[in-house]
This record gives sequence, C-alpha cells and structure tokens, in this order.
Amino acid sequence: MTEPKVLFLDEPFSALDYEVTPFMREQLRRIFMKTRTTMILASHELDEAIELADKVVLLTRRPTKVAEIVDVDLPWPRNLDVITGERFIELKPHCLDRFWHEVKN
Repeated sequence: MTEPKVLFLDEPFSALDYEVTPFMREQLRRIFMKTRTTMILASHELDEAIELADKVVLLTRRPTKVAEIVDVDLPWPRNLDVITGERFIELKPHCLDRFWHEVKN
C-alpha cells in the first residue's frame, strides 16, 4: 500500500541501536509532515510517544483501560528545540505521575 489512510506502528524503533533511533524518528516526522497520514504508534518509550504524538493514550495495567489521554500541544515540526524545550519537559513528569498512580493502585 503506497498511500495508506492510517499507518499502524507497533514499537517501530524497539530493535534499533540507540544511534539509529533518533534518525529514524526524524524520518517518521518528515513522512508525517509531508503526507499528514494519520499514524497510530504503540510504544513503551514515553519520550518517543511525546515526541511523535499529538495525543498520548496512557493505559492501565490489566484489565487494560484508558487512564488518560494527554494532549501533546507541541508545535510541528518537532525539532531539537521543541523536544528539549520547557513544554516537552513539563509533559513527561505529568505522564510519569499518572503511570505511578496506576501502578500503586
């Protein structure tokens, strides 16, 4: 399929070397900026999810439910200034706090 309406990505960077991962994230961002294809990305890497998403869906442990949907209001394109900026840094602890809340319960 050359022009999908939705692209499903299940941990697409999990088996990559650390050095290759940022390059591949950038390639995915470029594809998105060019095509605006809707992408659903499953990831266990919080930084990756925040960097690449407009919304991060945080899930609970089993039975799995949606704990929270976090709006990622970072501007596109997501360059180094954006992913090291103040808003990015604020979003991560919010998500981590929600995870810890779910783990404790």
